[in-house]
Amino acid sequence: MLEINNISKKYKNNKAEFTALDNVTLKVEKGDFVSVVGPSGSGKSTLLHTIGGLIRPDSGKVLFMGKDVYSLNRQESRLFRQKNVGFVFQQFHLMPFLTVYENIKLVCTKSSHHIESYLDKCSLLPLKNKFPSELSVGEKQRTAFIRAIITRPNILLADEPTGNLDPVNSKILMSLIEDFHHSGGTVLLVSHDLESSKYATRHITLNSGKLLKSFL
Repeated sequence: MLEINNISKKYKNNKAEFTALDNVTLKVEKGDFVSVVGPSGSGKSTLLHTIGGLIRPDSGKVLFMGKDVYSLNRQESRLFRQKNVGFVFQQFHLMPFLTVYENIKLVCTKSSHHIESYLDKCSLLPLKNKFPSELSVGEKQRTAFIRAIITRPNILLADEPTGNLDPVNSKILMSLIEDFHHSGGTVLLVSHDLESSKYATRHITLNSGKLLKSFL
């Protein structure tokens, strides 16, 4: 389903150069739940953003169902992300001037009739007309989760999704991500939280931009 072939990415800051990804090769099958672990600065977030079509690698290819993600033009790239990829970040990136319902509906390209069923499942239905400023941290992240999976993407990319959550809300969110996986979705999760990583069926380790190991 997803092939990452020898991708590298470097960042430059004045005269300094930082290697975020160093010839990383990885294959992800449909239905995998992959946990990406490693120290801060190891390239985990860059890997997820590169897979999601947000950060172009300096070299190498990202293939989704055999198609090079970075051979797409701007419109094709937007449609690729819209159809195939859901993102959940540590920072929720909710529109502050939109309600819970409107934040989710914003990404719906077709019928939005099933939004309320997701809100009910995530215990957010009574809050659907609230604005992000009126929500708790856990409620904001659950809203962001629904927005990520409402279009039923093939892949969910979760970058430290429990980083701002307490243990109770972390467990709630991870159970929702696990439900997405059990329904056939593919998940790549970056997390320093060992409890969150336990949900994964496969684990990879990055360090200084290099893929050190991949194991079940």
